[in-house]
Amino acid sequence: MLAAFTGTGIWAWNRYGPSQGKDFPEQLSALPIAVTIDSASSACDLTVRRYKQIGREMQFEIAANAAGLAPYNVEITQNGKVQKFENVPHRVSIWLTLPNVELHAGKSSVKVTSLGQPGCETTAEFNYDDSRKSEILDGTKWVRQGSKDNWLDVRPVVKGGKIFLKDFANFQDGRTKVVMIDNIVVAGIENGVEVKPGYFYTITAKWIDAPYNDWWNSLRNRALRQQNIWINALDNKKEKSTLTRIEIPSWFVLSKDINVHFDTTFPEFEPIEGKLVMQYRLNNWVPAENYLKRGITHLPAWEKDIPANKIHWTASPGHFQDKNEQWFAGLSRQEVEALADNTPGLGVYAFDFEFWNQRYPPDVKQRLIWFSERIRKNHPNMYLFDYWGGSAYTNQHFNKMGDKSPASFAKDYAHPGPNHSNFDKLPNGDSFQNVFNVSPTDVYPRPTSVADAQGNTQNNFVLLSAIHSLRINKLIPFQKNNKSVFYAWNRHMPYANDPIVPWHHETTNPKGDLILNQLEMMPASQALSLSLFSLVLFDGYYLWHDSQPGGRGENAYHFDPGSTDWGKEWYPADGKTDISVFHKPLPNGDSPRYWDYPTEFYALGNWMAKQVEDVIAGGKNQDLAYEINGSWQEPQQAQAALVADRKDPFVSAVVKGNKFVVLAVDSFQSPVATRKLNIRLPDGTKTTITLYGNWPSLYKGVLK
Repeated sequence: MLAAFTGTGIWAWNRYGPSQGKDFPEQLSALPIAVTIDSASSACDLTVRRYKQIGREMQFEIAANAAGLAPYNVEITQNGKVQKFENVPHRVSIWLTLPNVELHAGKSSVKVTSLGQPGCETTAEFNYDDSRKSEILDGTKWVRQGSKDNWLDVRPVVKGGKIFLKDFANFQDGRTKVVMIDNIVVAGIENGVEVKPGYFYTITAKWIDAPYNDWWNSLRNRALRQQNIWINALDNKKEKSTLTRIEIPSWFVLSKDINVHFDTTFPEFEPIEGKLVMQYRLNNWVPAENYLKRGITHLPAWEKDIPANKIHWTASPGHFQDKNEQWFAGLSRQEVEALADNTPGLGVYAFDFEFWNQRYPPDVKQRLIWFSERIRKNHPNMYLFDYWGGSAYTNQHFNKMGDKSPASFAKDYAHPGPNHSNFDKLPNGDSFQNVFNVSPTDVYPRPTSVADAQGNTQNNFVLLSAIHSLRINKLIPFQKNNKSVFYAWNRHMPYANDPIVPWHHETTNPKGDLILNQLEMMPASQALSLSLFSLVLFDGYYLWHDSQPGGRGENAYHFDPGSTDWGKEWYPADGKTDISVFHKPLPNGDSPRYWDYPTEFYALGNWMAKQVEDVIAGGKNQDLAYEINGSWQEPQQAQAALVADRKDPFVSAVVKGNKFVVLAVDSFQSPVATRKLNIRLPDGTKTTITLYGNWPSLYKGVLK
C-alpha cells in the first residue's frame, strides 16, 4: 500500500544508478553523420553531429561548448525551397526535433540559429529518404505516454499492410540491455516486432552493468525507461468460431490526454448481480454517480454524496495514529471496542495495519478479534476483511524461478486449511474464523527483476497464483460463503531501490517538458485479465488507488517550494522560465502524474463480464480440457498450479443451464504471439479458441 507515504517523499529512486560509478556514453556509430558546410559559431562551437529520420520527423544531434543556447530557429533547405521552424525547444537527453518535414529524396541542408546567444549558428548537410515518409502509423490511430528521451523511442510502423513496434532509439551504452513487452523479454524490437492493432503494449527497457538477473543489486549502474502504446483497431474482422467472442468494443478508444475517460465514455450499466467492484473516483469534475452507473458497487469514504452502503474503505496505520503494536497490545477490551465504535457503517471495510507483523502476535490478534467482532456487531451487513493479515490461506505467489515449483502447491487441495497462525484459535477459543466475510488475495504486480530462458518474469504467475489461492480459501469450511475478491494495484512496488521511470509531460503554458519520477506501470493485458477472472470465476475486485480525484489540463501541476515531491525535472521551451511558475496553488486540483490506463482496462473487464451476466450470476465453474503439442490435458482440481508449472494456457468455463461462458489466457507465451487452442466444451464437443499474447479471451455459447 502507498497511503503511508504518498506525497511525503520518504522513498526515492535513482534515475541513472549510483551517484558514484562508471560513465556509460551512448554508442552512436551506426547513425549517419551530418557534414558541416558553414559555421559562424566560434563563440559557442555549435555543430550538428548526427541525424535520424523517423517517418516525416527529423532529429538532429547538436553539440556546443556553451549553455543557454536554446531555443533555436531552424531552416531546412532543399533545391532552393526553405522550410522555417521558429523557437524550436531543446533539452537534455533529447535531440533537436522537427516533427513534420516536407522533402524529396536526396541532400538537404539544416541551419540552426541560437536565440539564446546572438551570432551562434551552424549549417550542415544531410540525406533525406523519401520512401520512409509514410512508415509511421497515422498519429490519430495510436497513443503513447511515459518516458520520452533518446533512450527509448517506440512507434508503430506500417509495412506490407502489417504493424510493427520499432524502437528508433535503440540506445546502447555497453551495458546489458533487456527490453520487455508486457513484462516478457523480447528480442529484435530495434528492427520491428509485429503486433496487432486494437491492443495496448507496455514496453520497458532496462540497462545494467551486470547480467540482467543481478538487477537486485542496487550498487550496479541501472537505468529504466517505459513507454505505453495503445493502437486503435483498424478493421472489424471477426474471428471464425463456433462460439461468440466477447470483443473489446469499438467504442473503447483511449484518449491522448493524461486523464482516464471510462467514467464518461462507457455506456451506463448496472453492477453484475452478486459481484463487488470497488474502485476510486479519478476525475474531480465527474460526479460519483457516473461511477455507480458504470458497474461499480462501492466508492471510497471521502465521497460525501453517496449512501454509506455504497462506500468502501481500507483503514491504514493512520487509523491508530501510526502507533505501534506494543501500544495496541496494551489496550483493554473496553478501549478496543471504543475504537471500533468509531467505524461507521460502510459497505466494505478492510484492515491494512501494515506497521504490524503480518503474522499477528497473540496479544495483537486478540485485540484485532475484539475490534472486528465489535464492528460486525455494530454493522452486520458490512463486508469486512483483513488485507494486511490476509485470508486463511495465503499464497505468496508461486513462480518457476524460486526454490518451490507451482506443482508442489497441488497437495494443498488434499487438506485445505489455514497456512499461517492468524486464523489459529487462541487459548480462550477466540479466532478470526467467524469474523470476516470477504476472502481477498493480493494481485499486485510482482517484480520483473529476474527473467528465465523463455523471458518470463515473476509477474507472469500472478493471475494463476491468485486463482489457486482463492480456490483453496473457498474450500476451507469457515470461508466457503465468503466473497472472494482480487485486491489490486496498478503499478509495481519498488524493489531493491529500483531506478524510477522518468514520465514525460508536455506543458503549453508555460511551454516545456516536465519530467516526473514514477513507478513502472503494469501491462494492460494483465489488468484486463485480473478484472475478468475476478468477476467471471470469483466475486470481483478491490482496485487500490494512491490519491483523491485529480484535475485536468496539461498545465495543472503544483509543487510546494523546496519539496522533493518524488523528484522532478523542468525544461522550459524558452530556456529560461523557472519552475517557480508551478508553485502557485491550483483551485481545480492537480492533473494526474501518470496515465492510469490499467484502471481503464479494469473497467473494460467489468463491462465485458456484464455481457455474460446471465451465465456467471449463479453459474457453476469448471475448468476445461485443452490440446497442446498433440496431447490433451484433462482438468484437475489443482489446475491453476499445474498449468503454472507447465506454463500452459489456463481455460475455464461457467455453466448455467444450457448456456456457458469460456474464459482463457496464456500467461507465458510471447506478448505478440497468437495461439489457436483446441478445447473440449462442457458437453464434450471440441472447438478452437484464439489466445493473443497474454490477453484474456472471453466467449459464450449454448450447449447442444
